[in-house]
Amino acid sequence: MEDTYNIHIEGIKNSEGKEFKILDTGGEENCQNMLDQWINIANGFILVFSINDIESFEDLKNKIKRIEKNEVNNLPKVIVGNKLDLNEDRKITYQHAEEYAKSIGASYFETSAFTDPNGNIKKIFEECANRILGNVGENNNEEKKCICCLAF
Repeated sequence: MEDTYNIHIEGIKNSEGKEFKILDTGGEENCQNMLDQWINIANGFILVFSINDIESFEDLKNKIKRIEKNEVNNLPKVIVGNKLDLNEDRKITYQHAEEYAKSIGASYFETSAFTDPNGNIKKIFEECANRILGNVGENNNEEKKCICCLAF
């Protein structure tokens, strides 16, 4: 099941903000069949894994390989380590995830959807928006779509 949100994102360089369509794919297995279709309509991706689940991180890598295999342009990617509120059960170190993100040209953030202790949720969407605009140009009036894929 996917959910679509139209949001106005502030914090965009040289702008008072822009409208973006966020497609939240959820982490459901049946959504994987739609990934190729989403790749074709996306301007950027927010890809989320659980810092306390190695399988979740491996699933994330597999999604990224699939995205990179199917995309025509080098679409912006923001990787998010979620469940920071469960840091004591961490299986993926910050350094490991950040190094992986850098190796594919992505930004990396950590947060908790439950507590958002560092206020990164807003920053994640701003980063995706800024990367998209840097890729397609601010003056392009096409609808900007950021796909949010969960890997847990």
